[in-house]
Amino acid sequence: MSSEDIAKAKIIILHLVSDAPGVTYHMLMDKCMESLTMDFFTFSQCYNELLAGNLLEKVSENDGTDSNTADSAEDILYITKGGKAVLDDISAALNNSTKNYLANAKIELNDLIAERNSIRASVLTEEDHFYACLSINDKTGTRFETKVRTDNKQEAIALCNSWKRKAKETHKAFLDSLSN
Repeated sequence: MSSEDIAKAKIIILHLVSDAPGVTYHMLMDKCMESLTMDFFTFSQCYNELLAGNLLEKVSENDGTDSNTADSAEDILYITKGGKAVLDDISAALNNSTKNYLANAKIELNDLIAERNSIRASVLTEEDHFYACLSINDKTGTRFETKVRTDNKQEAIALCNSWKRKAKETHKAFLDSLSN
């Protein structure tokens, strides 16, 4: 790949992360490959170089006790101040079709992020008790929230993992059980 293609790929990656803060690695990779401007190897090279150059920052989510729960083990990405400065300097180099693609990708990625963030699960420790704190949020705020006391941390983590996978079905079953 030419140095021009690598530069364009890096600009696209920086744009996507800037436009959709909190995007996951896999969401970003899928969008970049969907753009047809780069393959997996080019994406990986550019991604790693942007991280090494401190233009991107990756943050690992956990459940509040340093234990990962369900899909929260995936790194989420943010653009750094340095990355934003570079992007501001070079983004004019993009052609209109790439700008249009980025505008559409921004909407799609932000919708995916909102969906991913709508389900929350964390472990809380209070006075030697462990709780699984579970919630579903929407654009207007918290839709459902509960705190379940468990016998140990592993049980709380298991509940969080299950919630991340089955929150919507569980919430619906709970509401259905109250209506009958």
